[in-house]
Amino acid sequence: MRNNPERLAWVVLLLAFATFCVLAVAIPLGVRWYLLNSMTAEVTAVTSVRGTVLAETRKANLPIPITDGSTAEVEEGVIITTDDTSQAILTFFNDSTLTLYSETRVQIQRARTPRFGWSHRPDTIVVDLERGRIRVATTSRSGLLFEVRSPQAVINLSEGSFSIEVGDEGTQITARSGRAQLVAADEMVRLTAGERSMVYPGEAPSPPLPAEQNLLVNGDFSAPLEEVWEVYNVEPPGGVVTTSVRIIELGNRYAVVFRSQGQDNLHSEVGIVQEVNKSVQDFDSLRIQLDVRLDRQSLPGGGTLGSEFPVMIHLAYKDADGNDRDWYHGFYYVPPSENWLLFNSPDNSSERVARFLWYPYESVNLLDSLGTAKPVYIKYIRIYASGWIYDSLIADVALLAQD
Repeated sequence: MRNNPERLAWVVLLLAFATFCVLAVAIPLGVRWYLLNSMTAEVTAVTSVRGTVLAETRKANLPIPITDGSTAEVEEGVIITTDDTSQAILTFFNDSTLTLYSETRVQIQRARTPRFGWSHRPDTIVVDLERGRIRVATTSRSGLLFEVRSPQAVINLSEGSFSIEVGDEGTQITARSGRAQLVAADEMVRLTAGERSMVYPGEAPSPPLPAEQNLLVNGDFSAPLEEVWEVYNVEPPGGVVTTSVRIIELGNRYAVVFRSQGQDNLHSEVGIVQEVNKSVQDFDSLRIQLDVRLDRQSLPGGGTLGSEFPVMIHLAYKDADGNDRDWYHGFYYVPPSENWLLFNSPDNSSERVARFLWYPYESVNLLDSLGTAKPVYIKYIRIYASGWIYDSLIADVALLAQD
């Protein structure tokens, strides 16, 4: 080629032309790609609505405290943590919000908007939920990709309202409004308003379930009481009264029998307790259901003080101010004597039922009926028999919460 300068000139010319053509196409395409896909990182406002919230940044060695009522702006990568006394709200650039309830930890992975107005890419928010419970309210001005990642699943949310909880058992997602798409173990489930799904570690999401969930375990008593229920009794001294609690099979279901035998006119009590330890402050409805049957009752009504019934439900909880509160509801078939107390208030009531018949009881929505004293945290539920001589049964107990 050195001996043929003309051929060398043509090669250089053709290479230059090819380079020009490549650049003429690549540069506009590259510019176009940049204009359409370039994103800008946005800050997120973190507001403490109760207690002190911690924000862990990449640059700081120690978490930054966000005190009650104050707001701080944080960047991508920040970890937000609440303890059992605090609660926070994250407000994103597009006015979508994420509420962190007690004992929750999230990391903001991405919060980005398209850099240029002619981009068709959606606003993007990606959050890692490590533990706890959150409520997400998404809004969209020009399209939105809102993704929540839990240890068990990847959840994509449309515009709407959603509840997500990560615990030891797995991840639960509830769609109050809008649609959610869950991916886990290479399988996908779609939720619409009023549906929820559970994702257990290493498993695919469950099919869509009704949003209402039972907070109790073994409420049908198909397993031994000792697995989740604690049995207790109170008897007079001397062994003159014997109390018992046991599971029996009746037809196609199981029931718990409370029984007191022996000398009459002496107080005794026997019951079962289940620890719940669940926050219900983000639910719309909380109801108690169970079937009751009263076979024997020697003490009329609820006793002189209206506190001794052959079946009594006791729900122990905390209100929004952290006060310990109690809700009671009793059942009886023998009417009380004249001038004996019989309470009829939202947090302490009773009702008369027919003897020897199963009575299906369903409470009103406790989150409405109890007003400002409504539960935000359930400690435990106790179901017991109290009085003199009694023989009573319960079955199919449920504490139903609905988003």
